[in-house]
Amino acid sequence: MEDAESGDYGNGEITRLTKGPWTDTHCQWSPRGDWIVFSSTRHKPKGAPETDNGLDPGFFAVFIVKANNPSVVIRVLGSGDDLGGHVNHPFFSPDGKSIVVTADLAAVSVDPISLPLFVHSVRPYGDIFTVDIDPDDINKNKNVKNFKRLTHSRYENSTASWTMFSTNDPKASWNLLLKEDYNYAPTCPYAYPDGGESWHMTERVPAMAVLM
Repeated sequence: MEDAESGDYGNGEITRLTKGPWTDTHCQWSPRGDWIVFSSTRHKPKGAPETDNGLDPGFFAVFIVKANNPSVVIRVLGSGDDLGGHVNHPFFSPDGKSIVVTADLAAVSVDPISLPLFVHSVRPYGDIFTVDIDPDDINKNKNVKNFKRLTHSRYENSTASWTMFSTNDPKASWNLLLKEDYNYAPTCPYAYPDGGESWHMTERVPAMAVLM
């Protein structure tokens, strides 16, 4: 951690918040600037495989660390020790009362909810969940068991974020499909925090070859 204006030049200082033989990643500030949320493998059980299928350490859980006291670290949410344990990409809500994560808390979904582009996902886990926290009593946020599931997919979702508002346009999802209006940009989040209907904003389009 360092001052954004001073950097590490001159009187600038770099403060190390975590240290250990584990992986700490995906960090983000709380809205009030007093806590930093991150994903870590620091509670990986002894004897667990070094990597998950040769890809990453596995056994990620979500922690928060106090910005002005790095010795205060609290585990907020984790997956079971008998699973790969991937709880990643944590992000605070604008009011600091919730955290959204991409996680394997529902294990692997095998239901083809939509037409798949390939048989199996490379990493077939990672639905979007939110968990409520108490920013005023941080001790209530240890190993939270109650969470809300927002997506149900057999494919891995990536980093989620929050918006300050949702769309008031009921035709937004349809207008995205109109070729006549390429400049249309709906003011909406990717998914509603109450689990309501969501839709694609962008996606990769597979290349196609045409034989003449």
